Amino acid sequence: MKIISSLGEITSNAKNAFKRFPIALCWAIIGTLFTLFTIETDTFDNAFYGKVIITFTLGVSWLIATRFLEEQFKRDKTWIFLLTLGFLLLFYFSIEVNGSKIHQNSTIRFILYFVSGHLLVMVAPFIFKWNKSAYFNYVKSVFIAIVRSLFFSLILYLGIVLALLAIKHLFNIDFKGERFFQVFVLCIGVVNTWIYLSDFPKDVHNQLAINYTKALEVLVKYILIPLVILYLIILYAYSLKIVINWNLPKGWVSYLVIALSFLGFIVQILINPIQKTINSRTIRKFYPWFYYLLLPLIILLFIAVFRRINEYGITENRYFVLVVACWILAMTLYILFSKRKKIKVFPFSLALITFLISFGFWGTFSISTKSQLIQFKKVYTDIKNDNFTTTFEKKNRLRSIVRYLNNKQELHKVENILGYNPKTTFKTDSRWQLQNRLMDSLDIKVIDDANDTYRNSYYSIDDSKMIINTKNYDVLKILYFNSYENRNSINSYRFSLSEKTNIIKVSKGDTHVGDIDCSEMIKELKNQEVNYNVSPSLMTIEHRFKTLNIKFVFQNINLSKIDNATEKHLSNASAYVLIKENAE
Repeated sequence: MKIISSLGEITSNAKNAFKRFPIALCWAIIGTLFTLFTIETDTFDNAFYGKVIITFTLGVSWLIATRFLEEQFKRDKTWIFLLTLGFLLLFYFSIEVNGSKIHQNSTIRFILYFVSGHLLVMVAPFIFKWNKSAYFNYVKSVFIAIVRSLFFSLILYLGIVLALLAIKHLFNIDFKGERFFQVFVLCIGVVNTWIYLSDFPKDVHNQLAINYTKALEVLVKYILIPLVILYLIILYAYSLKIVINWNLPKGWVSYLVIALSFLGFIVQILINPIQKTINSRTIRKFYPWFYYLLLPLIILLFIAVFRRINEYGITENRYFVLVVACWILAMTLYILFSKRKKIKVFPFSLALITFLISFGFWGTFSISTKSQLIQFKKVYTDIKNDNFTTTFEKKNRLRSIVRYLNNKQELHKVENILGYNPKTTFKTDSRWQLQNRLMDSLDIKVIDDANDTYRNSYYSIDDSKMIINTKNYDVLKILYFNSYENRNSINSYRFSLSEKTNIIKVSKGDTHVGDIDCSEMIKELKNQEVNYNVSPSLMTIEHRFKTLNIKFVFQNINLSKIDNATEKHLSNASAYVLIKENAE
């Protein structure tokens, strides 16, 4: 009878959840089915279908928050849903596609909206009404719902996967590998969302009784607050080191201050309704001492952020850190000096800021691009005034700016500085080639520490003379090499660039096939008068192993000094690779 009762309760909760959140659940179901279709038809990575998938993904949290907001009005507020659907439709049409991939700006904007949507869920029922006890119980319900839904979905996923594996091995029935991914999408998209929504109490504003469990008290008192104290000790010790050595703070310290601040704010939310009544000196004294101790560290945070901005300009990451730093300062001052101290201000203000910085002349993309264009003009002018002779660090800085603007598809905006548009001057569909051709055309000479002048460390072929002879080879593929990722492979053969050498290692599985030394080719390239539009024959290597014939036709080669090395080595390159297997 208990099982029947439990099944009936589950069914009832599922029905009530659908009645309460019909649009959000239908949205999740349709989005999940569409994703399953793209996996089945092998179009999951298609940019057009990707736009649809991320729009459906984004819409779930926003539609849930919209439903919570609508429940606060007595009259029908269908226009709120229509406004949310209009926002999702506008987001879909604003997604930029770069070839077969979604543009980086659109991906960042999706992440910002995704975060703001989930933050709105945390505060939507309390935007117009406030009770700290009811809000504490609501946040507690949200946390429990998240844990329960993820746990049940994971158990269901593992159970189905084990069942499929049992059928496969016991009955010799094979399944496509995509089936396991489809099961995961189904569990996360439908099951997880449905269970999550089934756990929400409807009348959240009347849930006033505080049930502060012993487990929660232990979590706050013996885990979270000690972690806050540990971070405070580390950061104050580092601040003392800065004062003694009289050095500016490292940029990395900003992330630790942000982590400390968020941890402290979470503790404040958890202890807010019982802080004055609980029999715990640690919890009762958390406010205001944490915020007084946080203020000097916020100054440290701003110094670290502005140091990086002053040296390298603003990028999206530095913009986000600066905005978060301002938000942390505002929230600290609000808690210290406001009489109301409504905790809902934390998620609501962060959701609003996260949404607003995604567009407009004040937004992250506009500010970052303008800043990097200013940096480009500054560095380029300095190099130009020195007759295009500069240090390796400054040239590398210019290349980094070019790469950033190129990735953002904003490289055409340097036309006012250079006098020509790189995109129309160097006609190519490859972003890699565009940025390298621009740098090659500047013909910047590098002076090292010994005051010896080196020619440009970047070499590229003359595409107009590019003819690849595939005779006697079976497979042709373009590969990218660097010292950090060794994932390049053709069939079962893997190619990896050894760090601090000019050697490309070739392996098959765990078996080392052999090495290809590019030193002689690089030596010949250094003797060339120019380093762009190089003849393809000078950037071609052929090698024969016992089981394999290989041919490399390099498009671009980048040489650089690594650590304190005296010589420059091959650091990254792109090449057409041809192979032919030989019978043993």
